[in-house]
Amino acid sequence: MKCNDGVGPPARTCVRKQLVRAESILSIACLIFLGGCASTASLQRESLRASAGLTNAFSRALTFATERTRSKSVDRSKQSPGNVTTFASFPDDSDDPRVRKFLRYYAYEQRETTKKYLAGAQRYLPMVREICKEQHLPEEIAYLFMLESGANPEARSPANALGMWQFMPATARSYGLRVDSSVDERLDPRKSTKAAMLYLKDLYGMFGCWRLALSAYNSGENKLNQVLCAEDASEYDEICSSRKLGRETREFFPRFLALAIIAKNPKKYGFAPMREHAPREEFETVSIEGNYDLGDLAWAIGVPHKQLVDLNPELLRGVTPSGGPPFRLKVPKGKQELLTKKLAHIPRQGDQQHVVHIVNKGDNLAKILKRYQVSRSQLANLNPDVNLRRSLRRGDKLVVPVTQKSGVKKQRKAKHLSSLQ
Repeated sequence: MKCNDGVGPPARTCVRKQLVRAESILSIACLIFLGGCASTASLQRESLRASAGLTNAFSRALTFATERTRSKSVDRSKQSPGNVTTFASFPDDSDDPRVRKFLRYYAYEQRETTKKYLAGAQRYLPMVREICKEQHLPEEIAYLFMLESGANPEARSPANALGMWQFMPATARSYGLRVDSSVDERLDPRKSTKAAMLYLKDLYGMFGCWRLALSAYNSGENKLNQVLCAEDASEYDEICSSRKLGRETREFFPRFLALAIIAKNPKKYGFAPMREHAPREEFETVSIEGNYDLGDLAWAIGVPHKQLVDLNPELLRGVTPSGGPPFRLKVPKGKQELLTKKLAHIPRQGDQQHVVHIVNKGDNLAKILKRYQVSRSQLANLNPDVNLRRSLRRGDKLVVPVTQKSGVKKQRKAKHLSSLQ
């Protein structure tokens, strides 16, 4: 599987040189900023590498540099969007032994799992394909969410990645998604898909090869760059078996391609045809400031509460958020004007029954869940940056919903609680 994607080689062969050059510039900048202290500058650079925001900014910088090396003579600003052909077609590796191995795996050994993936994908594929087309990406990319999340928009990984596209909180924020204790747009299929397409475009611009770009989507671009440098490699084949990569990343591209091949032609492998009949959800938006219960809003415009909840899956508490910019609430088509008129007569919610619990000595997850009588999933949704699969540390802060039954305990240990701003 060599990365012969047409426009890829120039970017691929120079990506490590660009990394070295960029790191040198960062080092010099740090040295100047810190007054020439080499050891301190080194520590500062390591802390910068750990920043998700810088990581993605760095990726975008490399993307820009890569595009310039590919086509110096083309003025892209003068091209119409329909004529832009930035990305190479997807590689055809269907005869590769690694891909054929996973074709057998998903078609026979994991047949029931594959059925579930195909069934779950039917609802979202038209929307994902539409966004892929808008971004001029190969159509095969549309099947990636099947491997990432099993086509489940609420999937949460052990590492705390969430949603159809399994974004980590920091990466999601760097691509424009709102992630906090009130709103988590990783749960919005359309918004998270748009963010994922932008991320994939950046990864392709950085590596110039779909095999490497998708591997980086799984491992993170920093990790893949480290392996490329450690192996002195520039091709996918040179690192796809490297023990410096985790097994999941080594198998990611052939697994993905196997699932995509099956999804494009399910009948060939004995699966039912995919019925992509789900109509595109028609909605309008209303800008809302302050806390309004979705049940009250649904009643005011005469729609089922569940319909409003389904249209706005990113609202974690069932109410519109009071902090930040006005929230653009999605409502069924034809209800925008009605809600705008009635909004002034709908009572706002008072102070939300949520507190911040500061983990103290002797606290653990089981005790906190029992004390506040909440479920693990409730706590996970309200705390996107906290991985509840790991041990809580003293000083960690958790947003917790408080019920009437837990109010007594709240009073008894008020010194460990603070109001949520």
